Amino acid sequence: MKNQDRVHSSFEIGVNAPFSLNYLIYMQNIVLNSRSEDENPLFPYLDRSKWGILDDGFEQIFQEVWEVVVHHNFCNDQYDHYGILDSDKALFQRLFEDNEKGVFGYSESVTSFLAWWNGIYGRIAIEGIFDADGMNTVYKELSKSIKVDKRLKIDLIYDREIFTKQIENSWYAILTIQDVFAFRYNQKPELIPGLLKCCEVK
Repeated sequence: MKNQDRVHSSFEIGVNAPFSLNYLIYMQNIVLNSRSEDENPLFPYLDRSKWGILDDGFEQIFQEVWEVVVHHNFCNDQYDHYGILDSDKALFQRLFEDNEKGVFGYSESVTSFLAWWNGIYGRIAIEGIFDADGMNTVYKELSKSIKVDKRLKIDLIYDREIFTKQIENSWYAILTIQDVFAFRYNQKPELIPGLLKCCEVK
C-alpha cells in the first residue's frame, strides 16, 4: 500500500512497508537473539540452529545485501512486491550456507516471515502506524520548507537496523515504526530535520 497526500504544493510523500527490507530485519533479529542472553529478545525469537544461517561473515554479507536492496527500492518503485523473496532469491539466500541446509533454511525463513508479514498483525499493522493523521502531520511540517515538485519516498521497517551504516539517498528515507511513534508523541522532534536533510542530499 502506498499513501500520498497533498496540501499546498506539488510536494508529495509516499509511504511503503517493503517485504525486502523487513525480511532482512527479521533475519537480523534472529541472529542477534542467538548471540544474546537478553531477557527481552527481539522479534522474532526462533531457533536458528537447523536453518544454516551464516555464522562467520553474516554482518558483512547482510550489509552488502542491504545496500543492494536499498538501491533497488530507491531506484525502482516496482522492485519490492509480494514475490520478491522468490524472484530475487539468489540475493537473499546469500545470508545462508551454500548447501542443502542453507536452501532449507532460506525456504523456512521465508515461510515463517510471510506467515507473520501477510497477516493483519504484520505489514498492515506496520503501515497503519503511519495513518492519515500521522501522514498529514509530517507532510504539513515538511511542506513549510519544501516548495518543489518532488516526491519523498519513505520505507517503513519494523525494527532498527543494527548491522548496517546509514545510507543517504536524495528524496528517500528509511524509518522505523519506533521513529514514527516517538514523533507522534513529541519524543522525537528531530524526525522532521532528518527528513528535510534527506531532501537536500545531492
